Amino acid sequence: MIVVDTSVFIDLLFEYDSVRTHSAEELFSILEEKGLTILEPDLFKVELSGQIARRVKRDLAPKISEEIFRELVFIRTSWIFDEALSIALETGSRAADSFYLAAARVERAILISNDRFQVESGKESGIEAYNLLQDKELIEKRLHEIES
Repeated sequence: MIVVDTSVFIDLLFEYDSVRTHSAEELFSILEEKGLTILEPDLFKVELSGQIARRVKRDLAPKISEEIFRELVFIRTSWIFDEALSIALETGSRAADSFYLAAARVERAILISNDRFQVESGKESGIEAYNLLQDKELIEKRLHEIES
């Protein structure tokens, strides 16, 4: 399983930097090709929906969000709360980041993000974590090693 931070989804959906968008497109193409499951904490729904609502007409935001949610597997935030709290105390990471890290740690999943601090916190917590922009080749190699 792979946990993909909201930052990567935003780069996929909204192009404000072509390099970031291209990297996100390549990542999701590999994930789809390999049939790999993307796991997210329930918090992702709120975080992504808010980001989408800021960038499109309000009546489109629910439709776009629901389309994305259908492709993902979610873990209840309440199930990973204690783990997220532990990670926040260990690393000083933000609340939202701690839930992504907790989902990855509990499920022994790989975390992919564009948030440097989140990736550093993940590594500090023993999570296999990669920065999409800095670790592109490593991510591609690692994903191709995984059996779907």
